[in-house]
Amino acid sequence: MSSADLETLARWRTIGVPHSEEVIELGRRVLDKGKGVMGDQEWALREQVAIAALDLGQHELSREQIKILRSKFPNSPRVRILDGLFFESQGRVDQAREIYEGLLKIDETNVSAHQRLISLTLSTTSTSTSTSTSNSSTHAEQTTIPLLLRYLDIFYSDPSGWSLLSELYCDLGMYVQSLDALGHLLAIQPWDENAVRRAGEVAYTHGDYQLSLKHLLRSLEMQGNESTGPAVNGRRTRTWWGIKLAVSRLLESSSMESTVPPEMRTTEKQLKLLDELATERLLAISAKGGKGVNLDVIRKVLGSSTAAAGEIIR
Repeated sequence: MSSADLETLARWRTIGVPHSEEVIELGRRVLDKGKGVMGDQEWALREQVAIAALDLGQHELSREQIKILRSKFPNSPRVRILDGLFFESQGRVDQAREIYEGLLKIDETNVSAHQRLISLTLSTTSTSTSTSTSNSSTHAEQTTIPLLLRYLDIFYSDPSGWSLLSELYCDLGMYVQSLDALGHLLAIQPWDENAVRRAGEVAYTHGDYQLSLKHLLRSLEMQGNESTGPAVNGRRTRTWWGIKLAVSRLLESSSMESTVPPEMRTTEKQLKLLDELATERLLAISAKGGKGVNLDVIRKVLGSSTAAAGEIIR
């Protein structure tokens, strides 16, 4: 047994990297040759090998490791989670759910049980999508969302939970609730530019164009002026398109309802300036796109206000 192998496996566990094939190869070698000298690392390693085996569909290897762990830790919630994962891998969803629900009855702060229950429900929802969209939506509303709310009541500071909740509400057309979930996410991570932009997009879909514009302008500000690269440029382009659309809606009618207080709303003069600026920036971005970009088509999409702005980049 090589100590380097043990260190490698321990490092992968720490940073959460699967490397399932390598874990099985190294893990089996270490377990075969290092019995009695691994100390407490043996049990973490067996758990790691069991999960890797499930990932690759090697059920017998996984069953063997779980059996050994169960004999060592007969009442361990962590081993019960492995039992649930094993049932999931075999499609025995009800048995897996029973395990997770049983663990939560004993300890409602069991993070893994909460997360597996949510994941299990989501996978069931996805499967039902192909048969009936309305049934899928009802299933999501009645099961996944309550589970997420229960989880977030205990683990409020999990940003991924709020992000998922926002997506589920959005899928159901519950845009006010989706914005509320994003608000909680931004309370935890106020620097999350992606969440700010998503809030702008959800507000636009909901029809609150003043609120949408506020979020999108804030997103643009957070992106900075000098950052470059495909990912940043893609986000910036998407944000400018969102600003252009929101401004266009507001210029069509300034009397639209909004949750933004009247004194904080963007004025008509500001809207016209933003419309010209958004047009200019989108044309400039498109011009940098190189071959295959038809600026005439883009100008037509952007509307009549592009005529003056188009001169800027010619």
